[in-house]
Amino acid sequence: MKQLIFIICVFCAISNYAQNDFGSVTAIFNLQEVAMIDLEPNNSTVTLNLAASNEAGEKAAIVMANNKKWINFSSAVIAGNSRSISIQMDVGQVAPPGIYLKLSTSNYMGIGQGVLGSPSGVVTLNDTPQTIISNIKGAYTGNGINNGYELTYYLEIYDYKLLDFDQSATLSIILTLNEF
Repeated sequence: MKQLIFIICVFCAISNYAQNDFGSVTAIFNLQEVAMIDLEPNNSTVTLNLAASNEAGEKAAIVMANNKKWINFSSAVIAGNSRSISIQMDVGQVAPPGIYLKLSTSNYMGIGQGVLGSPSGVVTLNDTPQTIISNIKGAYTGNGINNGYELTYYLEIYDYKLLDFDQSATLSIILTLNEF
């Protein structure tokens, strides 16, 4: 009887093993490089003004209306590479004499993920590209205001004798996502 139970158990084990079948599926992933930047709100112009003071002997007032933007980006890079974002005035453009146009880049804020890079802090804009965010790898910032890096534009008077209050300028600012 013990032998019969043993034979039945062996037969069941062999039968179960013989009924197993294996299959495989090949999965192909096509991941593409992504490099996109966006400014928010994108339909507004940055406006910076010098205004006469209200009291004799005081310096000119710098009036800043709508001087903030948010930069959003999405990035997928080849392993080992990184990206940066640079800023510059359009070639040949300069701020009015006696004035610096400056940009401050905040720390990252928002709902994004990945290697979001590092801000450079404050730069004085000219027509030479300057890095404002470096070491971006695979990442996304989130979309819209309060996601990404806040860019704050402001004026600094460096030489009052050069100021000409009849002069104004419209400058084109270029932001570029670069790969290294």
